[in-house]
Formats: sequence, C-alpha cells, structure tokens
Amino acid sequence: MTFSHLFSFRRREARVFVAGLSVSLVACGGGTERAGSATDTATDSAPLRFASITAGRQFTCALDLQGEAWCWGSNRYGQLGLGDTLDRFVPTKLQHTVPFAQLVAGESHVCAVDSSAALHCWGDNQEFALGDTTVRVRARPGTASVRSVNVAALGSHFSCVVDSRNATSCWGADRHGERGDGNGPSPSSATVTPVQSSEAFVSLAAGRMHICGLTAAGAAWCWGDGGALGDGSLSDRDVPVPVSGTTQFTQLAAGESVTCGIAADSLGWCWGVAFEGQLGQGSPPRPNSFVPTPIAGNVRFQQLSAGRQRVCGLDTAGGAWCWGSNYNGGLGNGSGVSESAPVRVSGTHTFVTLASGDFHTCAIDTEGVAWCWGENTDARGGGALGDGTVRSRAEPTRVSEPLPN
Repeated sequence: MTFSHLFSFRRREARVFVAGLSVSLVACGGGTERAGSATDTATDSAPLRFASITAGRQFTCALDLQGEAWCWGSNRYGQLGLGDTLDRFVPTKLQHTVPFAQLVAGESHVCAVDSSAALHCWGDNQEFALGDTTVRVRARPGTASVRSVNVAALGSHFSCVVDSRNATSCWGADRHGERGDGNGPSPSSATVTPVQSSEAFVSLAAGRMHICGLTAAGAAWCWGDGGALGDGSLSDRDVPVPVSGTTQFTQLAAGESVTCGIAADSLGWCWGVAFEGQLGQGSPPRPNSFVPTPIAGNVRFQQLSAGRQRVCGLDTAGGAWCWGSNYNGGLGNGSGVSESAPVRVSGTHTFVTLASGDFHTCAIDTEGVAWCWGENTDARGGGALGDGTVRSRAEPTRVSEPLPN
C-alpha cells in the first residue's frame, strides 16, 4: 500500500477546464466496470482542482490549490477527518484553520504538514500512530507534538518524519523494528523516538511495516519488515541498512512487501516479496528478489507509487503504467488480468502525480482534475474512487464534484 505521496501541482499554471460528473449515490455496488468518458457526464460547473493526492486503505485525500484538504471513501476510523465515521462517496472538505502544504495517508490514518511546518494527524490511533495516548480514534485534525517537519511518511500503524535538522523520528507500532530505534520489536508507543542513523534523509517512503529513506546523494536505506529492505536478506532490521548495489535513486516508493525506486536515468527498480508480479520483472513473474532488480520494459519514470499487491508509475510524458495484481481493475487497463511487467493505463490522460492505496490508484491530470481506478469498496467501507458510487472501475473514472452545502 501506498502511504507517502507529497507531490505538488501548484507550480504549474492551471487552465480553466469546464466539466464534471453527474453523481449517483448508491448503498452498494457491483463488480468492476469500465469508466465512462468525461464527455458522457459533462456539466456546466468548473471542476475542483487538486494540487496533490494521497491514498490509504479504501480512502483518498487531496489538497486543492489553496491548501484545503478534501477526503472521500471509507471512514471507519475517522480517517477522513470530518468529525464522524460516516463514509463519503465524493470529495468532502475538512475544517482546518491553517493551509496545509503536505498531506500523507497511512493505512487508516492521515497526517498533514501546515505552512508553518507543524504536523496535524487524525484517524486510527489504536497503536498510537497519531502520537496521542488519550484516544483510539481522532475524527478531526489534531496538532501533534512534532514541529519543524520537512517530510512525513505513514505506515500501517506507525508514523515517521524528517525535521528541519534533517533528523528522522518515528512513533507508533514496532512489530518489525519499523521505528528504527535499535530496540528490536517493541510495544507500540506514542513517544517520538529518533531513528538510529547518521544518515540525513531528504525523503521517506513507508510500506505496511517497513520504511525507506533517501539521502541527497541518492543512497537508499531501509528498516523494518524483512524482505522489502533490499539488503539481500529476509531479516527484520531495527535500524536503517543500506540497499544493496551502487544504484543512485531519485525517488522511492514502498508497498505492502515491496520497495521500488527510480534511478538517475529514469529507469525503475524493485525488490521485495511478491507473488502477483508487482516486482515488474516480466514473464514468468519472479516471486521474490531481495536486492534491486530492473523493471521490465525500459519505461522512463518520473514517479512510482506502490499499493498492496501492485505498483503504478508515471512516465516522463505523464502516462500512467501499472503492474502486479489486477484485482477489481487495479491496473486500470480495462482488463482483469494480472501483469508481471508494466502495462499502460487506459485513456489519453496526461498526469502530473499519482497515489496508490491498497487496491486503488488516483492521479491528477494537467488541469488539476483527479481520476481514480480499481477497487471501490471492501469490508471496511467504500467510495475510495470518489465518483459517487461504490462500484469498482477497471479504467480511470473522474472524481466527482463535491455535493452542494
């Protein structure tokens, strides 16, 4: 699953684009469907434009161009930040007093960094992933004790940040050493604990129970659940260890049990434990690789994002590609067949960023409009695609306009 997506659309000039969706709210959905085109559902209202997007388990959140947060999908643990635990099927705006600059989703909790670098978190707190010992669920954004945050990344039940001093700290669950404090598996804790490393990380990518950091020189280090750490072993690590090889990376993405990275030449690499082809190494799919191995197809990537059993990426021209499990249309190519090498997502969209949750992916196009595909409901709730239904989609479907106040 994807837990850290901090990509900005603000630096691009947004053009006016008049289109929208007619919304149908339903109580239950059917199987995977192909998405209709934008022209099938046009309205006279200008669309809500987004700057960045992030996805967790069966929910999605995004920032608009003014730094306002919007969320939709499953809300069992208050992860939509709306003050209740009711699911939403279209984007719904959160109430917060300061603009957010970054927004990051974990499995069922979310954190935001505001314009003054303060951290705000909400959602599932059963293992203290919010850094708060007082409640199990926080249904509205609350200010965390961490200050001067540059980067945040959220795993299944843990959270990590890099502060303005380039120091990395974590809190929450620690089943496999994911807090990186050198104490081995430990009870969950709300205490913000320094990661035991002399490396200064400029970005973080969190998987379900592991996390990786990237230095300014492009060196990748990982810790937590073994197999996805890239050090050639299956061993858990409670402190950061270097990823094997000499490849320098420009970006990392972490999923349930795999990690992927983009090298300086824009080619992709993956490593980890995989049984659905999510390492992207072609046919026959390799189930495991504990060191970085090239992604097949020679696609030049600008971004990668990993979900539970699949990985998606944007090429340098803004085209979307996915590989791995195609459960409920998760690859977005209109079929139900899993793939062990990158396949092009359907449509002619040019995207500027994307984010993968457990079994769905959402992307923002050059107009700031969001599109999603994959699973749209599970036992924890529905609406992660934001199209006003709980029907899964095998091709990108446009995120709906918010409901009138």
